[in-house]
Amino acid sequence: MARYGGTKEEMLAQRAALEFSLANAISSAEGAANRLTFEGALAEVNGRVAALGKAGEEVARARARGYIWAADLEQKFERAQAMARQSVDTARAESQRAARELKGRADQALQRAQRLRGRAAHTVESEINALSSEASGLGSAIDAAERKIAEAVKGFTETVDGLTQRLAAVHFTLDSFEKTAFKLQPEENAVLAVKASWEDSPQGEKEGVLLFTAHRIRFEHHEEVVLERSFIFFASRTDTRRTPMLDVLIGQLVASDHSARGVLFKDELLTLTFRPSQGVPAKATFEIEGSAARDIDTLIEQLRSGDMARARYQGPMPEGSNVGVPVRWPERCENCGAALTPPVRGQNLIACDYCRAQHPVELGQA
Repeated sequence: MARYGGTKEEMLAQRAALEFSLANAISSAEGAANRLTFEGALAEVNGRVAALGKAGEEVARARARGYIWAADLEQKFERAQAMARQSVDTARAESQRAARELKGRADQALQRAQRLRGRAAHTVESEINALSSEASGLGSAIDAAERKIAEAVKGFTETVDGLTQRLAAVHFTLDSFEKTAFKLQPEENAVLAVKASWEDSPQGEKEGVLLFTAHRIRFEHHEEVVLERSFIFFASRTDTRRTPMLDVLIGQLVASDHSARGVLFKDELLTLTFRPSQGVPAKATFEIEGSAARDIDTLIEQLRSGDMARARYQGPMPEGSNVGVPVRWPERCENCGAALTPPVRGQNLIACDYCRAQHPVELGQA
């Protein structure tokens, strides 16, 4: 029996603390034993299987909406499908093996907890400490087993998570282009849209969406406006005002660069430099939200070099889509007969270098 000193109040407080320790030790032992089903680890894998089924639907929906890029979406989905059954079986086998190995320790902890239940805590202080240590060790062993299960199926879970995130970005892009105030050229197809703030715009910092096609870079300022108010202060109905602020041909881009700002929470910055042109800023810096500026910088280089064409989806597209439809332009000026310089990507009019007559760049025949 432990000996206590001090006042009566201090002794009562010490006994109360021991009672709490006893209850906590018993609860920890029972909780650790219940975790031997490894329901959490198995739920992680089963959740990815369910997410994979949804991802298959989202891939098909992206194609039905006319998204012609990310040709590897179908391949990633099929790869994840091929991994799914084996990953579920692996997680189940690992969890069963760990449960068998740890069952003896769990039974001992439960037996010790049962012996202590109903006892006066101040009479079994050493047994309480032993049970607490045992329950803690068992919990740590279960944590290690869960990490091992997660590592065994890491390839599958990361593939599904990556595919899910990518599809979310694709549908955000398509949603943004459907709502944009910009009028797209017929041969344009949405590549990417990201939330961004244009930090050095002529009108000051503006929040909105940065949009990319294979031909153009655009920025659209978004501003929420209140249409109706209830009780004077609360907005009951709002709308988004979309204002086009930047519309530049890919061919006018001189350079792009990414950087980070800050110490703990870093801002992702993308800086674009343009050729001198009326209405086009020499430089534009954007703070990117929800995406890595490095990835967008890489995408821009692929657009500038034409390497983006390798990411075209070659499968069937919806009827009426402009996907794969080439553009055409006259080789010689219809006014003076001089040879015409091929258009910069995204250009819909080309001017003769000699007489300045303008000629349309039109859709060709598929």
